[in-house]
Amino acid sequence: MDSWATRQGLVGDLYKLFKNKKSDSEIAEIVSSFSFLDRDIDLLTVLLLSKEGFDSVSQGTMDTHLYLMHNARLKMVKHLLPPGDIILDLGGANAPLHHMGYRHDYSKIVLIDLPTEERHKDFQVVLQDTGGKVVLRYEDMTDLKGIKSASVDLVWSGQSIEHVTPVQGQSMCREAFRVLKSGGRFCLDTPNGHISSIHAATVGNTFIHPDHKIEYTPDQLRGLLVETGFHIAEEWGICEMPMTKKTGVFSYDDFLLGGAITKNINDAYIQFFNCIKP
Repeated sequence: MDSWATRQGLVGDLYKLFKNKKSDSEIAEIVSSFSFLDRDIDLLTVLLLSKEGFDSVSQGTMDTHLYLMHNARLKMVKHLLPPGDIILDLGGANAPLHHMGYRHDYSKIVLIDLPTEERHKDFQVVLQDTGGKVVLRYEDMTDLKGIKSASVDLVWSGQSIEHVTPVQGQSMCREAFRVLKSGGRFCLDTPNGHISSIHAATVGNTFIHPDHKIEYTPDQLRGLLVETGFHIAEEWGICEMPMTKKTGVFSYDDFLLGGAITKNINDAYIQFFNCIKP
């Protein structure tokens, strides 16, 4: 067990994060009341899950919800994306697959995105072409004429289909189908229009980002994928939003209350589909 003074210091620091500075005697009383816990991490966990801890963290979710969503998407990439030897990453300049914890071995990732100056200012990340296993190509992800048919094992579209029009989205899905080998996978995630529309409405907008052209509902996206010819192997929700769906009023608390990954796709902020080319 760590020293008494160390425990008091850790608990004091935690309460400062709660914006609630306590006296040395108050801290000592709190620490002594949890003397049965062998590890400091257990003590801190109990305090974080207390009403005071939850209320403090809840107040900060408006500022941290993007981080919480990003963290949930990292879990999605790690646990839900299937293996692929030759991978196409569509529109991934802002968050390329190989930087998001993809855990499978691969021979090559071809990252396709528009030139930096043609992207929205929020996504003007400059990527270096590493050559070898990761190749950057400045092309239109809805027209993959530079990629041979039936040459790719996995096509990944991470938060990109919402940035093109519905007509372009149809072309993007058809092109993904064309370049995939038989049995290859097309995986994508995108905001769930049921939830994102509620969020956007809190500031009088239609979409959650000015560069979005559409925010699909799960039924709309599922219909597009099936119409293209894909078989849907799995569908998941990312960042479940139970109170928002229940009340119709956007709740930042849902980023703490809901699961990071859920089978309840209709009630999640983000939808994820894993599709197979027959």
